[in-house]
Amino acid sequence: MARWAWANTESTRNNTRALRPLLVAVILLWLVISIGTSGYVLIEGWSPWDGFWMVLITLTSIGYGEVHPLTDAGRVWTVLIIVSGLSLGTYALTRLTAVVVEGDIITTWKNRRRRRIVAQLTNHYIVVGTGRLGTSVVDEVRGTGLQVCVIERDPALAAKLEKRGITVIVGDGSNDDVLRRAGIQRAAGMAVAVPSGAEAIFVTLSARHLAPNLPIATRAADQEEGIKARRAGATSVVSPFRMGGWRMAHGLIRPSTSNFLDLATLSAHEDVLIDELLVSDTSPLCGQSLQGLAVRVKFGILVVAIRRRSGEMLAAPAGDTALAPGDIVIVVGDPEGVLRFGRALNG
Repeated sequence: MARWAWANTESTRNNTRALRPLLVAVILLWLVISIGTSGYVLIEGWSPWDGFWMVLITLTSIGYGEVHPLTDAGRVWTVLIIVSGLSLGTYALTRLTAVVVEGDIITTWKNRRRRRIVAQLTNHYIVVGTGRLGTSVVDEVRGTGLQVCVIERDPALAAKLEKRGITVIVGDGSNDDVLRRAGIQRAAGMAVAVPSGAEAIFVTLSARHLAPNLPIATRAADQEEGIKARRAGATSVVSPFRMGGWRMAHGLIRPSTSNFLDLATLSAHEDVLIDELLVSDTSPLCGQSLQGLAVRVKFGILVVAIRRRSGEMLAAPAGDTALAPGDIVIVVGDPEGVLRFGRALNG
């Protein structure tokens, strides 16, 4: 895994080295034009514009003729411009053709553009690995209108994601530099969806080291991997096989309940939303009871649970339950009503 990160960094260095001769040639060509223009001004007494025009038609071999009659010194100066300018121009054109054909300019430009985009991300979600599970995570998060940054080690998959307008960093999610480039210190959460259990634990460990308070959801194939993932720093562990089995069984035993959960949790459905809202320490609603707030009447939503700061979970809280700072209120209802309640909750 470290080898992949090294290879990615080495590729960037190679691109920079390939562009450096082109940059040097362009600078030298610009110097020839500047010095050549100055020479005509000093030797022939021409204006800077006439000198520049003479240098330009000389280097491009247009052959319009002399701007003004040249002295012998002026002709010697023109010969020097022809020799130096055409040599540098040919070299610059050769380097430009090489880097365009090899794709170095495009690759370098894309990398710089990607870095600028990622640098502007904040409160975004990082998804490591985009197999079937990771792709589903990306689609769901984007479906809610939130920002996503993907870390994918397969360049082919990364290219497909970029075509969909998804911000992608090609690299190893367990590498600290790659995680920093993804803005892990500014992220709101992270999903580790790589197929290998050992790799998932390694990625989780690296992410937890860089972001001690970041919510991290990690994939685990079985209970043993889940225990190790939590020890590595995962705040939640997801077993696709166990969740898939639970969902299928629940769909058979309680089909209406399953349909409602799909309606409330999947981003493809916009009629009902289930969400969690944090009660800040300065919330104007702190100390008020659910009955006094009349959330059903005022906002058209239901409070289905409250998680206290201590971790205690109150399912179907009674009307006299008062909100306290640090509570997480789990609500379900009309998306607009949920949004309005969230605004009222935190002023």
